[in-house]
Amino acid sequence: MHLFKRVREDGISLRLTHIIMLILALSVTGFLLYETYETSSAYKELTLATEEYIGLRYSVNELMEASDYLTDKVQCFTVTCDSRFMNEYFEEAKHNRRRDKALEKLSTVEEEPEAYDKLEMAMSESVALMETEYYAMRLISEANGITGLPDEIEDVSLSAEDGTLTSEEKIKLAQTIVHDEEYYARKERIRSNMNSCFGYLESSVRSRQLGSSEEMEYRLKMSRVLIVIESALVVFLLWITSYLGINPILKGVQKIREDSKIPIIGSYEFRYLARTYNKMYEAYKKSISNLNYDASHDKLTGLYNRAGYDVLSSSVDLKTTAALLIDADKFKEVNDTYGHLVGDKVLKKIAAALKHTFRSEDYICRLGGDEFVVFMLHMDEEHRELVRLKAALINSALSRQEDGLPPVSVSVGAAFGKDAANIKELMDHADKALYMVKEAGRNGCCFYDEGHTPGA
Repeated sequence: MHLFKRVREDGISLRLTHIIMLILALSVTGFLLYETYETSSAYKELTLATEEYIGLRYSVNELMEASDYLTDKVQCFTVTCDSRFMNEYFEEAKHNRRRDKALEKLSTVEEEPEAYDKLEMAMSESVALMETEYYAMRLISEANGITGLPDEIEDVSLSAEDGTLTSEEKIKLAQTIVHDEEYYARKERIRSNMNSCFGYLESSVRSRQLGSSEEMEYRLKMSRVLIVIESALVVFLLWITSYLGINPILKGVQKIREDSKIPIIGSYEFRYLARTYNKMYEAYKKSISNLNYDASHDKLTGLYNRAGYDVLSSSVDLKTTAALLIDADKFKEVNDTYGHLVGDKVLKKIAAALKHTFRSEDYICRLGGDEFVVFMLHMDEEHRELVRLKAALINSALSRQEDGLPPVSVSVGAAFGKDAANIKELMDHADKALYMVKEAGRNGCCFYDEGHTPGA
């Protein structure tokens, strides 16, 4: 409870909040990178399994096509006795080796006991079938007196009984052993075993594919969740920054412009700043209120006098203040012509016009005689035309004679505090601007940085 009360009073530290959010964002990013890595690994595994499945299917097809090709060649050889078919048989068996390559490919698949059993059975049947085919080709070769036989055929020895057969009998026997039911039964056993082998291997690969697919789908879901979490963190960070930092600053700026205290809201850092400012503000207001009214105000006009000017000029913020130095034009002639009593009334009329034209938050001072100064607070260069308009309104009011006073005018020299290093330099700038107005014929307004072209 004590901690909650302290947080409620002091606010949440924006710096600490940003650190925590940064740590959370980096953590989520790390998990997201890990998930993308795992997704990539699952995709690679799925790709490998798919390629392996395609390779298995291709190998089985190649093996069966090669086996049928050899059968076709040996059967053609026994029927036509054309040695060309025997040569094509051994070209496939010894050089192209499609059947052997397919068997090698199948034997590289991850261990599957049932698949290997079927593969070994198929290979045993294949060896036995080839021995039968070699025997048939030996019979045909001897029956037709073919020479230059391949080593595999040369190494075949006919049985004593078959060796005594006539050429026609040898040919007939050769045709029989590669066309009888036993021969085709062996081929069928090879095909059946190979299909069973492929079935086991296919099941294993399919299982890997399914596992990789499920793993990849899970990783993608996790990645989407992490992306949503990270997006939420970013939105929350923007909101907390706005809530704890930006909004209090905007409200604080508005209060400063209104010349009032800053509300104690927002982050711990801003609350600390606001409390410090409010203390300074209270001290400043107290110092202003403690000024003796008679000592700080002009008795004739009710404006701040030189003493008030000294206090006020030391407290203004140069960066956001504009200084207007104002002189009554040819005021000495008014005194000489109408007397000092009328001159005092004219000064009061000028003071009333200034009070009516400028804001309550602006400081209006009479430095002595017919010289006035106005500090316009929270003023920047975008409001030049507003200053010119105020000068014109003042002169318009002073030109009216309904009160029986002689018409007068004022010259206004303006300068912005942002262009000055201190209050003395600011007033020097305003004085130079005032000089330019008088040089141009008085009754107008000019800014320090406008050269010798005063505004009307």
